[in-house]
Amino acid sequence: MAENREVLTQTLEPAGYKISAAPDGEIALKIVSKSAPDLILCDLLMPGINGFEVCRRLKANEETASIPVIFITANSEMESVLHGFEVGAVDFISKPFKTQEVLVRAETHLKVHRMSRELAKQNRELTELNAKLRAEMSRRQQAEQSLAVAVEGQHDPFHTSGTLRHDAHCYVEREADRDLMDGLLKGEFCYVLTSRQMGKSSLMARAANRLGQQGVHVATIDLTALGQNLTLEQWYDGLLSRIGRRLGLEDELDDYWLRHTRLNPVQRFFSAIREIVLEKRDGSVVLFVDELDVVRSLPFSTDEFFGAIRECYNRRTEDDAFNRLTFCLLGVATPSELMTDSRMTPFNIGRRVQLEDFRFDDSKPLRRGLEQAGFESSQTEALLERVFHWTLGHPYLTQRLCRALADSRKPGDGSPLDPVGHVDELCQRIFLSPRAVERDDNLIFVRERLLRSAVEIEELLGVYEKIAASEPVTDDEENPVINQLHLSGIIRCENGRLHSRNRIYETVFNREWIETKRVQMGLRRVGE
Repeated sequence: MAENREVLTQTLEPAGYKISAAPDGEIALKIVSKSAPDLILCDLLMPGINGFEVCRRLKANEETASIPVIFITANSEMESVLHGFEVGAVDFISKPFKTQEVLVRAETHLKVHRMSRELAKQNRELTELNAKLRAEMSRRQQAEQSLAVAVEGQHDPFHTSGTLRHDAHCYVEREADRDLMDGLLKGEFCYVLTSRQMGKSSLMARAANRLGQQGVHVATIDLTALGQNLTLEQWYDGLLSRIGRRLGLEDELDDYWLRHTRLNPVQRFFSAIREIVLEKRDGSVVLFVDELDVVRSLPFSTDEFFGAIRECYNRRTEDDAFNRLTFCLLGVATPSELMTDSRMTPFNIGRRVQLEDFRFDDSKPLRRGLEQAGFESSQTEALLERVFHWTLGHPYLTQRLCRALADSRKPGDGSPLDPVGHVDELCQRIFLSPRAVERDDNLIFVRERLLRSAVEIEELLGVYEKIAASEPVTDDEENPVINQLHLSGIIRCENGRLHSRNRIYETVFNREWIETKRVQMGLRRVGE
């Protein structure tokens, strides 16, 4: 073997190659880890570990995997050749050596290696350029959206769709605002799980802004923006890209993602959070994840994602950096729905923030909006009282009805007004008429959530019928039927007992509606 090394050295050095020789495989691996050669000529038979094992270890190491390996062997049997290619070799040179053959093969593979490195470099540069272009496009889109919302906010005192700006005048602050800020500033994991159009995203935007003002690093992620027709790796890559853009770490996180392909997506994602985000950003970091219910439509399970979030919480006892990382999860779901695999521990950590309806005493922004629309201040109290009579403070229904009031007021119209009759007429037109019932987004959501629930529809309609008839039904978080009724938004809890959410729902989804759906779906009452 020493003779072989000497022959190769005498062949390659005159041609301008710098040679590092090793007497066995272990020493060869140490030399490679320190000097990172451009090409490795490896004898199959060596003291200690053989050439196959040396090559296997080189290819398993991300730092040395790309170095071409040529085997030197006297064994030209097909089985050995195939095994060599399987472990990662690029070529074989048979003993005894032919000088010209050694030089030609070495030069060929060096050229290929140099071309591969240059191509990889160009790909990295293109990836970085694309990331910068995406970031710039995202910044411009956000600026345009912010401008559009700001302009709209100047003319529209009420908001009935999408996320409110953090400084919107029509935002009604609730106990949830204070509860969420208190929890996040204490480093608690928080989750806001409730029905649609309750103001979850607006709550998030306001909290994110207030946290940023206090020096907290904040990233908000809307899962609907990632899409659904994608792979598990693309999904986690998209999550990380959005966090990078929000925290000014896009290039670093992109680079980490590309360099650690040996890790599976969930490991790579959370390792990047630990190694890049928590290392590069001092102080507290809060990650908001909105629209959680989207995960149910993905072509893969996300149980590991929520399991890993819980693991971030558990690791606080052994890694102090995780005490600076906090998650806030928002969506239309129950905690039990976040992890569906019965073999995994349920998602059972953190503070649940209850997002309740507007209280009449907190409706000052709504009064201001009605006055801006032209109503006398003496009228707004009576108008809002009648609005709350119908909505009981449901955020969307209340804002929608107030907007209809604002639209109904003509400039310069100072005619006497019957608050009760005026509000009732508008409520009938925009919520209670047959046409409105079929067109209003919120009513459609409630109906679809009820009729397409994962629980038995007969039992769900039976329980709801009792609640609508004011029969005593106790709230029970362990009951999947009651959980689905809560997520539809059609019920509320008061002193442990369930009631119809408001008079609009009570009127639309009445006993006649229940009976009609039973007939249409061929259902019977539970117990019949």
